[in-house]
Amino acid sequence: MHHGPIIYIFLDGVGLGSNKPEINPFARFKTDFFAAYSGRSFKKKGQLIETDANMGVPGLPQSATGQTALFTGYNGPQILGRHVNGYPTFTLRPYFKEKNILKLLNDAGYNATLLNSYSKIYLERLKHPRAERLLSASSLMQLSSGKPYFTTDDYLSGQSLYMDMTNWFLRKHGMDIPLVEAYQNGCKLVEIARNYDLVIFEYFFTDKVGHSMSWGAAKRIIHHVDSFLAGVWDTLNPTEETVVISSDHGNLEDLSIRTHTANPVGTIVYGKEENIFASKVKTLMDIPQTILSIFGLPFASDFKPST
Repeated sequence: MHHGPIIYIFLDGVGLGSNKPEINPFARFKTDFFAAYSGRSFKKKGQLIETDANMGVPGLPQSATGQTALFTGYNGPQILGRHVNGYPTFTLRPYFKEKNILKLLNDAGYNATLLNSYSKIYLERLKHPRAERLLSASSLMQLSSGKPYFTTDDYLSGQSLYMDMTNWFLRKHGMDIPLVEAYQNGCKLVEIARNYDLVIFEYFFTDKVGHSMSWGAAKRIIHHVDSFLAGVWDTLNPTEETVVISSDHGNLEDLSIRTHTANPVGTIVYGKEENIFASKVKTLMDIPQTILSIFGLPFASDFKPST
């Protein structure tokens, strides 16, 4: 029977690239966690699983369809017959509303949430009558999860995290919030997770930087993520707790192009359930399906949204 929390970290736009420092920042900059994202071996405790982001559909993997697979277990590209970028479409939204893993766990009596804090500006925007189409996959998931969105106040009271790992983005937008070491927030992620059965944390600057093709920004945010994960690894109790990290498509591992890549993504697992993930995860949709099975919940493979 499952005991400690599962911590699910989503890093947007990070694939497994080549050992070419002229195009791959993971090959150019020294990191603890991402050597394996440039063709070298994974040196940290835990396992790295090469994970298919295409899921049987030709074309470059994209966000809306990939995140459907990561957060619901359904094959987003197959449902639409193609890879679709941006936010979940009309056809994908019912999967988030009815079958996202946070909702399924909460409905079954477990305690699951998205740990990202939302700024007041963003929460105001959600009051718009057509706000649903402005919702990212994770926001749509939390909206249907039975749990409220965390706010900046929740962050300040130690109940949630902000997506930029150090608060630089909040400060840049004029909020009077202290800068924090990414490492400390990594430790804090595990501490907060101990109040839950499953937590999800999303980080999307990896994808933004990949699109911007900026080496300076890549160096900075890779350092943030590396430090953050060091905090997670140092705080986690691997006999009771599990961390799983994955992505929706490649991008940051090739700064020679502005688009996503066709590379597989890495899924890193460490802790109590790592062998279960390592044996079951081949594609993005296997991750939520594995999480549900660990909690003894069925995956409704025959689910058809009511139109």
